[in-house]
Amino acid sequence: MSIGLVLASCAWAADTTATTADRHQKMGVQCAACHKDGNTALPVRKAQCQACHDSYESLAQRTEKVKPNQHYNHFGDRDCSTCHKGHQKSVTTCDTCHKFDLKTP
Repeated sequence: MSIGLVLASCAWAADTTATTADRHQKMGVQCAACHKDGNTALPVRKAQCQACHDSYESLAQRTEKVKPNQHYNHFGDRDCSTCHKGHQKSVTTCDTCHKFDLKTP
């Protein structure tokens, strides 16, 4: 099962209490799948996320029903770790300026 298919699961995507790493681990994804260099102290960059989750444009299409669509925004193609924190609670950086009711898994 690919990570992209799991993203379509509302139950998995709605779990905002677990970290990104926790959710990946529950799906059987090993640390080395994201941390290719083995250094878990460094954030995983967008290119590595996109190896499984496809392009930013593809993510924007998959989240098109979310209003506002956090993957289609005025910042453009951002690094995933801006919002999705691997080993910490993820954040909605849009809320730095706006007050949206978005949940970031």
